[in-house]
Amino acid sequence: MNAPASRPAESYDVLIVGYGPAGMVLSALLGSRGHRVGVIERYAGLYNLPRAATFDDDAMRLLQKLGIAERVAVGTRVQRSYNWCNAEGETLIGNEFSDFGRSGWPEFNMMFQPVLERELDDLCRRTPGVEIVRGRVATDFRQTGDAVEVVARPADELGRAATGSEDRAQGYTARFAVGCDGGNSSLRSSLGIEIDDYGFQEPWLVCDFRLTREVDLPMALQYGDPEQPTSIISIGPHHHRFSFMLDEAVSSAEAVDPAQVWQRVKRWITPEDAELIRVAPYTFRSTVAREWKQGRFLLAGDAAHQMPPFLGQGMCSGLRDAHNLAWKLDLVLRGADEKLLDTYAAERSPHVRAITEKAVELGRIQTIRDKRAARLRDEELLRRKRAAQLPEGFRFPGYDAGFLAAAAPGDSARGKLFPQAWVAHPPGRRQRFDDVSGSGWLLLARDAAVIADRNDDLDAWRTVGGAVLVLGASADSEFEAGTAIDDVDDAYRRWFDEHACVAVVVRPDWYVYGSAASADSLGTLLRACVSDLCPQRPVPSTLQA
Repeated sequence: MNAPASRPAESYDVLIVGYGPAGMVLSALLGSRGHRVGVIERYAGLYNLPRAATFDDDAMRLLQKLGIAERVAVGTRVQRSYNWCNAEGETLIGNEFSDFGRSGWPEFNMMFQPVLERELDDLCRRTPGVEIVRGRVATDFRQTGDAVEVVARPADELGRAATGSEDRAQGYTARFAVGCDGGNSSLRSSLGIEIDDYGFQEPWLVCDFRLTREVDLPMALQYGDPEQPTSIISIGPHHHRFSFMLDEAVSSAEAVDPAQVWQRVKRWITPEDAELIRVAPYTFRSTVAREWKQGRFLLAGDAAHQMPPFLGQGMCSGLRDAHNLAWKLDLVLRGADEKLLDTYAAERSPHVRAITEKAVELGRIQTIRDKRAARLRDEELLRRKRAAQLPEGFRFPGYDAGFLAAAAPGDSARGKLFPQAWVAHPPGRRQRFDDVSGSGWLLLARDAAVIADRNDDLDAWRTVGGAVLVLGASADSEFEAGTAIDDVDDAYRRWFDEHACVAVVVRPDWYVYGSAASADSLGTLLRACVSDLCPQRPVPSTLQA
């Protein structure tokens, strides 16, 4: 595969195919680390209509890292409850959400996706090294020993290769390419990667409205009505979504007819209350790619997995993919062993599969169409409610295998997400933890004594870009004042107690590489991590004063 001679191939460190949220975040993260990133997007402009509707505190923490969390928050609505009801409107399950989750932000945020994408697009456009090529569709993919080659052709208004565009093809080369091009990924198809299907494939009608006046609407509600399973959610301060499970007998043309849409929603909303801005038949799917990497080609986001929306984790999972992959690509581009990229799928695939399985389970409960089965479901859930049996919350899994310290007895923190709480640094200045710790590798010690007399290990740690923080270290101690933070709510002391450790090494994506139960074992942990990170060129510490 060769680009036309009249169009020399553009060359990048990483080429990203697709410019949705996952592709945008990956572009911004890599560009911020000084890499040259090319993005090929088939559409000429931003989509400007909502698809995803929610994101969690982990996603907001990532937006904080990118410096746009507060701006995105303006276009979101924090939701504190999410009820599941039967056909009669009785609450079967009442889910409650915290305003301050483990990642330091509200756990359940309802969003209007175009607001998020505009902020991400603005960020990417002002990030040096990120180049966005719009209106071209990637059609051919090839890899050599040390590079990938991609050919893209001009796209028509539907995002397909325009007729007669062969002579206007453009070639692109990069060390690596990442397919963030959605559920119908052309890169995944080109590579012949098969998918595992979890069997949940249901047709739904998604109807989005822009509110034109105040309306008393359910903010987050699932109706388990066997006659018509329905979902009603806010999608930001000024928009609302109604979704209806479709019967196979209903044609797409009939379903999307505006008159039929208004008939479906008349119980809650009228044309005097809102403007219908989008209606689309959509099949909820449950698939995960069997391979997330072939040579120098990788998959992320919907190209690697699709899940039903009942946990609100589709886009969030794609953002986790981008975050996980970004720091690993950064290290490899700086000289680390390319085998590091093999840990991407080893970590992300089991995580995504666990979430997909839970989403499928919830979807099957909500979409029961058999009336007798629905009645039995209602009776059981109401019995639990009367017995004050709270719904069992789903705990997102950690990582069991991948780029982690060797498993050790007593290291219960390894592979878990490290929390973000409030700290003071310098004293009296209350901040979220990540704003102090920075965006890279981190060693956090419970007190100054833990890292005393470990200058050689700490010097090696800083050489590979690691930052150091200590709880409660005084400014006049032998350690530099910049390492001292005040654990204002004792959140981290409680965390150290819970995990019976005195120090922890945290990765750039906030997952725990490993923890140390004693000062003596900390040296072993640090040397192991430095060894795993090398060889690479030194990366400056991201610790912020």
